[in-house]
Amino acid sequence: MKSDRLPASRLLLEGCSLLGLELSEQQLRALEMHIEHIVRWSRRVNLTSILDAEQMIIRHILDSLAIFPYIRGTRLLDIGSGGGFPGLPIAITHPDIQTVLLDSSKKKTEFLGHVVSQLELGNVSVIHERVENHRPAQPFHTLTARAVGSIERILGQAQALCHPGKRLLIMKGKPPESEIRNLAIERVRELSIVELHVPYLNADRNLVVIEF
Repeated sequence: MKSDRLPASRLLLEGCSLLGLELSEQQLRALEMHIEHIVRWSRRVNLTSILDAEQMIIRHILDSLAIFPYIRGTRLLDIGSGGGFPGLPIAITHPDIQTVLLDSSKKKTEFLGHVVSQLELGNVSVIHERVENHRPAQPFHTLTARAVGSIERILGQAQALCHPGKRLLIMKGKPPESEIRNLAIERVRELSIVELHVPYLNADRNLVVIEF
């Protein structure tokens, strides 16, 4: 399915509608501002190689929002958040979810802090720290990870946060069967791979859902 170069605001609205999300004017503007800040900051911080507004909407914003049906609870940790994906679009469109954007890069957390401040997002915190060192005051219900390494590596780094009853969502391109075959899953209660359907995106997108 092609977007036929729709204006950015219309592409966002229609793409979100296809995902079952109806954006308010404030949410639409916040998502647009997120993109604008990425373009501006990418001159000095490596946030993404994609700087075309339409492609950012499809490959970053809509891709991030496609995982929302699999999020459990109201406390979310986005591991290696980078430019804010998937955590920031989810927090913007679902203000009831308390979201922590975690990254080990000081420059990236400075960017995230700037965006959160500019958008006045009261449900988002930004933390500059490695995930293996993070010890939250309150446990998270769902952890997310996108483009931050192998499943095995993520599980190893986040093991202290993966308590029974928690859910880890790892976003992937092609189905990661080979990664899963070699995975030590003693602490994993259930693991499944879900094919994601991202509006206007002609590429494989899969979500690894891990229950502890």
